[in-house]
Amino acid sequence: MTMLFKILGVIFALFVVLFVAIVIEESFLGGRRRRRLERKARTEAEARGVERG
Repeated sequence: MTMLFKILGVIFALFVVLFVAIVIEESFLGGRRRRRLERKARTEAEARGVERG
């Protein structure tokens, strides 16, 4: 029974670590870069749409 709790504890700890890593990556590192690129692409698409229209 103790071995089961140790295994579940390790799995839970890994889940928490991965969740925190994803939150940090999305909010600070890759998320900011992706949002900046999306904003740039959106403004370029709007500029092209105005030129065509």
